Amino acid sequence: MTTNSWLSDSKRRKPKGKSAMSIKQVLQFAAVVCQNLPEMSGEAMQRHIDNPKGLQEILRKAFAIFKTIKLGTGLKSADDFRQALKKSGMKLGDWASDLLNQSAFKVSSKLIEVDLVTLTVAELGFEGGASYSDVCKRGVELGHDLCQPEHGPQLRLQYKDQPKGEVLYLAMEAIRDSDGDLNTFAVERLGSGLWLSASYASPGGFCSAGHRFVFACRK
Repeated sequence: MTTNSWLSDSKRRKPKGKSAMSIKQVLQFAAVVCQNLPEMSGEAMQRHIDNPKGLQEILRKAFAIFKTIKLGTGLKSADDFRQALKKSGMKLGDWASDLLNQSAFKVSSKLIEVDLVTLTVAELGFEGGASYSDVCKRGVELGHDLCQPEHGPQLRLQYKDQPKGEVLYLAMEAIRDSDGDLNTFAVERLGSGLWLSASYASPGGFCSAGHRFVFACRK
């Protein structure tokens, strides 16, 4: 009789050295993970049960820290960020500049570090695309936090080696601009250079499978 469970497969080669995990450690780790999972619907849980390979890929990417940034670096006002971006030779889109002026844009009062992860809409489980609200909800279900507005300009300033053509959208509580539209920050590198831009982010707005979103790691 065969089994698919590696825990009960005595014929598999056991890892040696400091990186080896005992069965006891694996079970303890699984218990801690289960105890600290965010609230998840039965439907969401069953979806992962039915697609273990998909879950494995999601977890692999979800726990891979993309970048660590600093908040509360002394930049406090919209003009502070505008000047810092200009000094760094970076571009600021008109809509993004407008978001910096809004009361919802707040900065940390103390210096802190934040770990960020990135996931495409497909990697979040939506191979056919999804609404902005569903993207944000799924990221939270996986154990991440939504970004704060300051994450946008700080990531732009601290991500100077961004690959050409990459566009990162922040999963955050959207900010309403001067025209009343909901937007999120976008960090991108175009042929014309490094940009801090903005993108529509209404709850029902459609996000294609390839769109890549930034979430904050939950402490």
